[in-house]
Amino acid sequence: MKKLFIIPALIGAMFFTSCEDFLDVNVTKDSPITTTVDQVLPVACFYASQLCYDHAEYGVYLSQALTTGGKSQTGSYPYSQGWEFLGVNRHPMWRRHFYDLGANINMMYTIAGYKLNDQTKEYEIDWNANPKCNAVLIARTIMLASTLFTTDAFGAMPRSEVYQSTSPAYDTQESIYEWMFKEADALVKLYDDPQWTECPTNLPINETMDRIYGGDLNKWKLYCKAIRARLWLRKLPNWDNTPATCKALIDMVDDVINDPNWEEPRYNYPGTGATESNCPWGPAAPIINSWESRNNRLATSIPTKFFMYGILGAVGSVAISEDDTNTPKRGYVLDPRAAQMMEKRTYKYKNAKNIEKTVDMYGHLESNIGMEASMKTTYYPDLFAEKTGTNPFTKNDGYIALITHEELLFIKAEAQYWNNQKQEAYQTTVEATKYNMQRYGLNEAEIINDYTKDDKGNTVPSGRNWQYKRFWKIKFEQRQADWNIADIMQQKYVAMYLQPEQWTDLRRYNYSSSSNGIQYNGVFVYNVLGTHNGNGTAEDPEKEPSKPGRPRPRYYEDSLGVNWDAEYALRRPYNLYEAYWCKPEDEGKGVELSPNAWINRLNADTETETKYNKEQLWINGYYQTDANGNAILDAQGNKILDYRILKKRMIWAKKGGGNVTCVDPTPWM
Repeated sequence: MKKLFIIPALIGAMFFTSCEDFLDVNVTKDSPITTTVDQVLPVACFYASQLCYDHAEYGVYLSQALTTGGKSQTGSYPYSQGWEFLGVNRHPMWRRHFYDLGANINMMYTIAGYKLNDQTKEYEIDWNANPKCNAVLIARTIMLASTLFTTDAFGAMPRSEVYQSTSPAYDTQESIYEWMFKEADALVKLYDDPQWTECPTNLPINETMDRIYGGDLNKWKLYCKAIRARLWLRKLPNWDNTPATCKALIDMVDDVINDPNWEEPRYNYPGTGATESNCPWGPAAPIINSWESRNNRLATSIPTKFFMYGILGAVGSVAISEDDTNTPKRGYVLDPRAAQMMEKRTYKYKNAKNIEKTVDMYGHLESNIGMEASMKTTYYPDLFAEKTGTNPFTKNDGYIALITHEELLFIKAEAQYWNNQKQEAYQTTVEATKYNMQRYGLNEAEIINDYTKDDKGNTVPSGRNWQYKRFWKIKFEQRQADWNIADIMQQKYVAMYLQPEQWTDLRRYNYSSSSNGIQYNGVFVYNVLGTHNGNGTAEDPEKEPSKPGRPRPRYYEDSLGVNWDAEYALRRPYNLYEAYWCKPEDEGKGVELSPNAWINRLNADTETETKYNKEQLWINGYYQTDANGNAILDAQGNKILDYRILKKRMIWAKKGGGNVTCVDPTPWM
C-alpha cells in the first residue's frame, strides 16, 4: 500500500488547482512533491462523495432493485450479473478507502500537524507544528464514514497497521467496530473543544476547499453525529437489540435533526467541463481514475420485478385481448415516486388481429434473468428521467448526499419499532416517506388540492391526487393497526434507492422473505403485501377511455384499495454463477439453497491483496483448504481463493437476540 501513496493526491490536485501551477512542480511522477492542506482537503471531500457512489453502485444491484439485460454469469460487473466476484480485477470501494481517501488523508495528517506516535501507534496533535485542527477534524470524520462503509462491505481489513507496512495485518471486524465507536465519541467531543475548533493556526476553509459545508464545523459536527447513528444502527436487529440501544439511537437522531445547524451533507456537481464535474449517477456516466472505477450502468439497467412490481407497486400485466380491452397495465404504479425516479417508455406489440399497438409501460425483469432476444433496453424505463429532470441524483448537475435526512428518520423509526413504540414508528415512517417524496418534487399540499373535470363535467380529484391518496391508504392507513418492521424497511428501501445503505439494510435483515424462510418477530421483512392482483380495468383515471362496459374507476375513498390484495416476495436472482452458488454443501431443508446462498460480503481486492498481502489473506481464511486445513493448490502451485468468503455474514448480521427464526437448519456462517 505504500507504493500507492502519492499518486491520488496528485490527481486530486490537478482537478482542483491550476494545471499550469501543478505541472510546474510535478518534475517526476515517481518522486513525492510538497503539497499543502488546502490542496488535499478538496480531494478528500471529492472522494468522500465518490465512495458513497461506489458502494451504492454495487448495492443497487445486490439489493435487487436493478438488473441488466445481459444473461452472462460472469463479466466485469458481477454485482449486476451472476455474482462471480473472485475474478474481478479491482473493487473501486477498496481503492477509494485505502488509496484515494486514505493515502491522501494520511499525508494530510502529517502536514496538518497530526502525527503518529511511534510508541502508542496513535495519532496526536503536535501543538508546536502550527496545526490545522479544523482540517484534521473534517478528515477524521470522512475517514470514520469511509471505514464504516469499507468494513461493512469487506469485513476484516487493515486499519491499525495501514500505511506502516507494505503488508499490513488485517484487523478483525469486531476490533474495527470497537475503534469506530470510540472514534465517533471522541470526534463529537473534539468538535466541542475550543482548543481544536478555535486553534489560531487553523486553516481558513472556503467553499472551494470544502464543497460540502464550506468549513462550517458546526455542520460537520452534526454530520459526524449522523455517522454515529448509522454506526449504532448496526446493533439492530441482531447484535445488541436492547431498549438501551434503541433509546440511544432515537436520542442520537433527534440530536441531529432538531439542531438548527443541521444541513444534509451534499456534494454538488456543476455538470459542465471535466469528467469529474459531472455527478456519477448522471447520463454523462463519468469514470473516475480510468479502469479502476465503475461508471453507472443506468442506460442498460432495468428495474427488477421485486422493485417495480413489489415495492413500487406497478400494476400487474394481463393478456392482450382481441378488442384491446385488456392491455399491458404497467403504465400505472402505485407509488407516486416511481414517475419521478424514472420515466416510462412506449412498448410496441401486436394484438390478436395482428394490428400493431403501443402502450406506455414500466417494464421490469426478474433479477439477472436477462432479456429475450426480441426485447430492447429502450422498452424499459429511462432511469435517468432526463426529460422530466425529476430525479435529483441522476442529473449531470445533481448531487451525492453523504447521508440523507430521511435515512436518519428511518433509523429513528426502526429503533422505535424495536423499542415497542410501534405507533411512534408509524408516524416517523410517515414523516420520512413524505420527506423523500419532497426530494423528488412531490409536495403533498400541491397534490391533494389538484382537481380536474371528468367526462361528465364533474369536479373530481386529478389522477395524481387520486394516486397519492390511494398510495397512502394501501401502504399506510390500512396497515397502521398491524404496523411492523416490514412496513418500515420496505419504505426505507424506496428511500435508499441509489444510496449505499439499501444493500446494508437487506443484509442486516438477512434478506428475510418467504423464499429463504427467515423471519423477524414472525414477519418476512421483504414480503410485500398489497401488490396488484392483475384484475380490473385500466388504473390511471386520466388515461382510461370511456367505453360501454368499461367505466371509470370511482374516485371515492372506499374504492381505493380494490385489486391490491396480492403478495410478492424477494427471491434470490436467477442465473447465478453455479460454480459458487450451487454447491452441495449449500443445500438446505425445504429450499433449493440455504440462506447462505446470498451474497453477504465482497472479497478482498484482487489487484492489491492477492499480489502484496497473501499471508494476511491466508490468515483470514480467503483461500481454500482441505479437511486437514492445508491449502488446496492449482496446477501451478498457487493457493485458490475460496468463494465461500462471499457468503460469510458480517458480525451485525449473525443470528441473535431471539428476534430471528429460520426454517433452514444449516448453520449460519
